[in-house]
Amino acid sequence: MTMSAQGDHMDGSNSTGCGVPRSIIFAASPHGYLILDTDFVIIDVNDRYLSMTGSQADDLVGKLLFDAFPDDPADAAADGTNNLRRSLETVVANGEPHRMAVQKYNIPIRDSATGAFEEKYWQPLNSPVFKDGKLIALIHHVEDVTSEFLGRRDQAIRLNLAKQVSGIGYGELDLLTGTANVSHELAELFGYPDTEGTMPVAKLVERVHPDDIAEVNKKLEEAMARGDAQAVVNADYRIVLPQGDIRWLNTRGKVLFEHGKPTRFIGASIDLTHSKNREEVLQRTLVERDRLLEQKETLLGDVNHRIKNSLHLVSSILRLEAASVSDKNVRDRLQQASSRVHAVSSVHELIYKSQNITRVDIGEYVPQLVDFLSTSTTSVDKKIEHIVDAEAIVLSTDMAINLALLINELVTNAHKHAFTQREQGRVHIRLHREDGQLRLIVSDDGLGEVAKPGKEGLGSKIIAGIVSQLEATMNKEATEHGYSVVIEIPLQTR
Repeated sequence: MTMSAQGDHMDGSNSTGCGVPRSIIFAASPHGYLILDTDFVIIDVNDRYLSMTGSQADDLVGKLLFDAFPDDPADAAADGTNNLRRSLETVVANGEPHRMAVQKYNIPIRDSATGAFEEKYWQPLNSPVFKDGKLIALIHHVEDVTSEFLGRRDQAIRLNLAKQVSGIGYGELDLLTGTANVSHELAELFGYPDTEGTMPVAKLVERVHPDDIAEVNKKLEEAMARGDAQAVVNADYRIVLPQGDIRWLNTRGKVLFEHGKPTRFIGASIDLTHSKNREEVLQRTLVERDRLLEQKETLLGDVNHRIKNSLHLVSSILRLEAASVSDKNVRDRLQQASSRVHAVSSVHELIYKSQNITRVDIGEYVPQLVDFLSTSTTSVDKKIEHIVDAEAIVLSTDMAINLALLINELVTNAHKHAFTQREQGRVHIRLHREDGQLRLIVSDDGLGEVAKPGKEGLGSKIIAGIVSQLEATMNKEATEHGYSVVIEIPLQTR
């Protein structure tokens, strides 16, 4: 041992405050330590380290660390010396301790005639030693975690199938040295089959899609900048496999800090390719659906426009024909037919203007229809006032057309029969919801009867047919000031 000499050299003292030589404390420490100079030559070692590595002091002291512990030549993937060198160089450059991720670093069996190596896993911590502000040595502290690591293998084997089924891979990135310790599943996700353990982070990064690298780096940098327990990364990104195939991954994990600086990232990744492909198919389907619906809306809007124009033309022809007929009975019938056609036509016009091919606001439509009826049915020698009280109710197109015909017939009947002996009068049209029903009331202040006794007219037949079709009820009654028709239509089934 040379700790005594090194103790004198490094701090000028060979004893602790209680008079115990530092060399004795160093030798008896329960943890394994190597003391290295700045060229990584071993200048001292304690008993625990010798015991863990099966070495003698003469095997180590005075030798370059990587000559005393070379990579296992039988392990093609061995990279322990390279990773350890990077960590030590980082400590020299930064002047701060660096804790490495668990490393597989096989060590030579000293008394082996064949130069065999023993499989070992270590948790290393490398720290600087300063004197008068100058770096004079490095402390290499290791914990032998081989038994723990190998003990977890059984559990890992039991979980392996579940991992493969779920497509989850785990990894740890050393942010200072650029090395990664990855599970077999994670390596396979990135297109490195039959790989497990340490590998350069650059090999993972080179697989990330060029268009996604900036976003992944941004999320990692944001987490590193937080510097607290909330330094979480959650990123979706693409990787490009060697054959050119695209795989979607989601990586979630946390950044760990030492001495206030980010040193490691521990995370898990899952294959999202199937989900992303389904999302893309769904998105394309939705886009196509929207295109077809828009096309349908356009076509049906055009159909409504054409129907409206055609019906308007028919209504105009009937009205012109009525004007040219001298027989009053025929003229009245042609005018009534024109009004009925116009009632349907006006619904299609409202549909076309509203850009809604299936629904109509009846509260907006009824006043327009009554205005037309007022103009077309009131003669110069009579002044009939029309009062409309219509609630804003959105109904299906079919229901709106039926209501249009009902209102047309009821208002026309009031004009035709209620004011035969009067020059003035009033027709009140009310439409509102009540107890789950649509309630239409058409009343007048006329003679108190709908028609003179006789054969039922076409208008009455049309009203009865529509009431039956809508499964509605109709009540007609003479009032103190005229006549009233109340039609109640159930809405819950409409």
